[in-house]
Amino acid sequence: MLTRLRQLALHPELIPAGYLEQLKMSEDRDQPHSVIQVTPVERIRLQGLLFQAIEDNEECPICFGILTNPRITPCVHTYCFPW
Repeated sequence: MLTRLRQLALHPELIPAGYLEQLKMSEDRDQPHSVIQVTPVERIRLQGLLFQAIEDNEECPICFGILTNPRITPCVHTYCFPW
């Protein structure tokens, strides 16, 4: 979601066609966003990759700072969690 907001602000042409309408419709129906189930083995792998990103002082692709309170997605993208 944060990446899409950043794309909307900086590069609106990167937003898929109809994305905003889909988002509004899902909010109107109070549908929860899809959740990807991660297996225990995959979770250990992702934790290792996140640990490596922290050790390497990688930058957050959203805020461009060093990862603070980092999170990782199943597709291995890391970012800062602002809360």
